[in-house]
Amino acid sequence: MNLKQMEYFVAVAEQLNFTRAARQCFVSQTAMTLQIQSLEEKVGVPLFVRDKHHVELTAAGKVYLKEARVILIRAEEAAKLARTAAEGVYGELTIGFIRGYEQSRFSETLRSFREAYPHISIHLVRENMTTLYKLLEDGTCDVVFNLSQFTQSFEDLEHRFLKRYPMMAVLYPGHILSGENHLQYRDLAREDFIIMQPKGRSNDEAEEVLICYNRGGFIPNIILREQEVQTVLLEVSAGFGIAILPEYAVRYYRNARNLVIVPLVREDGSAEQLDLEIGWKRENKNPAIEKLLAWMKTHEYTE
Repeated sequence: MNLKQMEYFVAVAEQLNFTRAARQCFVSQTAMTLQIQSLEEKVGVPLFVRDKHHVELTAAGKVYLKEARVILIRAEEAAKLARTAAEGVYGELTIGFIRGYEQSRFSETLRSFREAYPHISIHLVRENMTTLYKLLEDGTCDVVFNLSQFTQSFEDLEHRFLKRYPMMAVLYPGHILSGENHLQYRDLAREDFIIMQPKGRSNDEAEEVLICYNRGGFIPNIILREQEVQTVLLEVSAGFGIAILPEYAVRYYRNARNLVIVPLVREDGSAEQLDLEIGWKRENKNPAIEKLLAWMKTHEYTE
């Protein structure tokens, strides 16, 4: 049996007339009769009592009519859901974001998008910079909010600039540099660094190493690697070492008594900055990605 046969059956059951039902379904009366006969064979019982002048439902036909109507309604609903899913109105979206970014107003972005597309289910993954790009590669994440350091290393990656964040040196009170209004990377060459990286990774895989080398000309002495911003800040405040973090990660700690946050600047006095981007894999055809990108394009990004 199929949905078309159910539609024909419901038409005959409502009209109690094969001719009118055939006309309603735009088929010949012969085709209608053959389809009903085929349906009855598949169901295994007669659904109609009929002769040349009279058509009525059997007891089994009355039961089948009730269920057939439900099935046809559900089938139409399923078709509508499939169409809206293909358009990105329904579906799922796995969003990765860099560790520490939860300190920003990222939640406001997510909330606004959910209000616009309440039927897109969002899953969040928080990771470090390099891992986020790998999660795009293996399909774990559909899109990522990440600092754009290694975009050029991934051929299939599409990306869009979102915002530029100032970089901050985070020191403990009493540090010899804590009284400065601003610092350059080279001023930190002799410091002990606390970074947000998984333990066990070699130094040449740490983003902070590349940034310090490219911008300050030195390889930082990394003494601790942590998973959480709060742990990094606690260890800095305890005098274990210093950290370099984007402004969004420390914006709520600018007035903390046990931390000193100093802007980093370049030789010309302009702010040291890192770009935040949204990235996605070119071959990922999840339609919800396009909805998110279009939404972000039409809404000013103010993280």
